[in-house]
Amino acid sequence: MDSQRALPLFSMALGVTLLATPMTGLPFAELEALNRELGLLCSDPPKEALAVCRIHARLVRTM
Repeated sequence: MDSQRALPLFSMALGVTLLATPMTGLPFAELEALNRELGLLCSDPPKEALAVCRIHARLVRTM
């Protein structure tokens, strides 16, 4: 699978994971890792990741 097709699948998987798993149920180290990876992705996001990056920015602002 090429990287352009993988990104929307990643975005969908991330969204499902965040919606299906209560934030308190995730280990803190996993949340830190997710935040770090999203930060890297969103520092120069491809257009397919813009919606995910907007959500990440809102979540970071509320923390």
